[in-house]
Amino acid sequence: MKTVYIVHVIDTEGPLAEKTLFEEYSHQNSPAFVPNDFSNLKDVIGRHRKNVLGSWEQIFKMLRDVTSEKNRNSLLDSFGGGWKFNWFCMDHVGFKENPRRRLMGYHEIHDFYSELVNSQKMGDVLHWHYHPMSTYREANKCSTDFLTSELHEGLCRKLIDRNFFPSAYRAGFQDVRPDSHWFREQWIPFDLTNTASQDLLEEDNPDLVHGRFSDWRWAPDDWSTYYPHPRNHQIPGDCRSKIGRCLNILNRFANLDETEIEKAFQRAQSGRSTLLSFAGHDWRDLNVEIAYFKKILVQVARKFPDVKFKYADVVEAFNAVHPEPSAPPLELECSVVFNDLGYPEKVRVIQKKGKIFGSQPFFAVQTRSKKYLFQNMNYGATPEEFHFVFDDQSILPDDVRAIGVASNDAQGFQSKHVIRLDEDRSHQKKILF
Repeated sequence: MKTVYIVHVIDTEGPLAEKTLFEEYSHQNSPAFVPNDFSNLKDVIGRHRKNVLGSWEQIFKMLRDVTSEKNRNSLLDSFGGGWKFNWFCMDHVGFKENPRRRLMGYHEIHDFYSELVNSQKMGDVLHWHYHPMSTYREANKCSTDFLTSELHEGLCRKLIDRNFFPSAYRAGFQDVRPDSHWFREQWIPFDLTNTASQDLLEEDNPDLVHGRFSDWRWAPDDWSTYYPHPRNHQIPGDCRSKIGRCLNILNRFANLDETEIEKAFQRAQSGRSTLLSFAGHDWRDLNVEIAYFKKILVQVARKFPDVKFKYADVVEAFNAVHPEPSAPPLELECSVVFNDLGYPEKVRVIQKKGKIFGSQPFFAVQTRSKKYLFQNMNYGATPEEFHFVFDDQSILPDDVRAIGVASNDAQGFQSKHVIRLDEDRSHQKKILF
């Protein structure tokens, strides 16, 4: 079937303090600036980028409007479906300087949007977004150094505290480097960060010159998805993760426009189902961005009457345009063995059905001193089995409060397991969890 899968991605970061273009905005019940005419696009972009939402009150007002059933269904897809949102949530943790008053703390943003998604039940999904820590721990500065302690602790907390583990990822600052590429290759099958574009406008954006940030100069720009190369994520290769293209909208560079949307429909017209994705932020007015996109979508869709379009979540879209060989969904069997004192001695993980995506499951431990630790597992009797031993060379058995195990398979199906050890288990030798 000739289908374009439309994936709306939101880098979900919570309020961002900045003086808005319209001082009265916070006192209104609806967004201040939703134009009907996009002919003067430069003016629209300029005004839109200045209108930043600096409080949860402002964001909530915007969300109440943009996620309403009326707005979702104002332009149904070819299958009668309404608009879907992919919320890529992040935590702001460990920063010492916070001039734009970003919301600090684990789960703060995730919990807000989890409640929204669960209450609306409109097919929206939560995924993962991460900003690497800047050198001087300034929340308003960029960084490309991925492997920090906040990274592992954040994922451990998401798994143990919220039973959440990501199947899709978007890089902070749209910037992937070898360390984040290899990290993703272990656990996360889908990445929507490729912003390959001829519209970088480097003369207006000196931070993008020569690949300083948002570097996708060698990546495909034809709306194809691809397996990246082990040594360069921008080049197609033989890794197992998949990267898709996702352009900005009404932003300072790499913008989605009519030409790009036509390119996606032309690709689908040729018989190749296509993932068309664009990204915004929850601290900007999503009403404006969606209105702009829908206006162009209607015009382009008329030119391709035999091409269907479908609003989709990330995992659905990747599996539709870049399917894996048929396989049963992943199912892990996890067990913990206790010593004579009732403390955990060993964790064992077996791939009961399907196959894990990476080289090992993600293994998280919460200690009684309230630390959240990532640990590597050991291979078991076969390459399909894994185990971890608690002792004085890893984590002391009497210091373990909770254990979490999670993995995706190549299709994004997940197997997640969490056990809490707050009660006396001296009478039990083994528990499946």
